[in-house]
Amino acid sequence: MRQQATRFLLTGGVNTAFSYSIYAACIYLGAGYAIASGASIVCGILFSYKTTSALVFGRGYRGSLARYIGSYAIVYLFSVLILKTMDEFGINAYLAGVLAAPPCAVLSFALLKLFVFRSASSEP
Repeated sequence: MRQQATRFLLTGGVNTAFSYSIYAACIYLGAGYAIASGASIVCGILFSYKTTSALVFGRGYRGSLARYIGSYAIVYLFSVLILKTMDEFGINAYLAGVLAAPPCAVLSFALLKLFVFRSASSEP
């Protein structure tokens, strides 16, 4: 699990940079945090499903795109809750996006490990 977590962090760094660039671009273009976060999540899902599947879990695991999307729906709701709270405290939307990333990453790894990528040997 330690190797998976390390690979998740490295792959997640690339995925997060990609997703954050989408978020920041949306904020720059005048979108609110909910729309920016939603666009970031959707683009991030499309980009990261393959990278996470191939680089983090590899051949010994079978993934479910539907569960992956469901997991990120949960991460999205969690993200919006964090961003809304920070907005209420007057925290800059760009900084809020950076601060929301670590707790969202922890939640996403847990959901992916527990519900999305299952060991191929454990499935019938």
